[in-house]
Amino acid sequence: MATTFDISVLQNSFLFKDADDTVLQEVSKYCEVMELDAGETLFKQDAQPDGMYFLVDGQVHVVRHYLEGYDVTIATEVPYYVIGELSMLANQPRSGSVVAVGDCDLIKLNRNAVFELCQTFPNIAVRALSHLGNRLYRLNLWVRESAVSNVSARIASVLLLMSGNAAVTLNDVSTTRLARATAMDADVVERILRQWDEYGVISHEEQQITIRNLAALQNFAG
Repeated sequence: MATTFDISVLQNSFLFKDADDTVLQEVSKYCEVMELDAGETLFKQDAQPDGMYFLVDGQVHVVRHYLEGYDVTIATEVPYYVIGELSMLANQPRSGSVVAVGDCDLIKLNRNAVFELCQTFPNIAVRALSHLGNRLYRLNLWVRESAVSNVSARIASVLLLMSGNAAVTLNDVSTTRLARATAMDADVVERILRQWDEYGVISHEEQQITIRNLAALQNFAG
């Protein structure tokens, strides 16, 4: 197993992207160079985070295990992917297992070393916070988009139930009534109904809804 590496490899990581050679030389003192054979597991889902890893060469699968007994490969990562940084920084159990697709070379930084480096080089801490913030921001957008999609499905399902799955006009259907039926905020329901009206899926006037495009509504319902 190799015990040395080109310190410029570290600059492919978000933590050390703009670090100069002096910083990189100091960081390298904390690094552990390691190899992973094809099929070998780097760490398992729900394990406690002991550090983060830089994939220098090879490929890994990120695998999520479910209680129902099946596994899903949620990503295949290549150099210079950073592995396990979120669970390590948040000190939370690993959200998935990481398995080598082929033989891999990695660099490991243990958790204590990362925090020591953050104290010595504050810019590293700033980069870590920025990275976490960006990941959380993207996750928040994804959750919001998923929530809107779910709301659309629930509203469409209620309208189809009320209409008998037919293109008819429904009377006395208030936004408040639909909001209660879907357990959503009335302003969210109103916004979606307005969008569907603009798209020609329905006509919405006060407490009257006319289903104009039954196929589209069925598609929203899923």
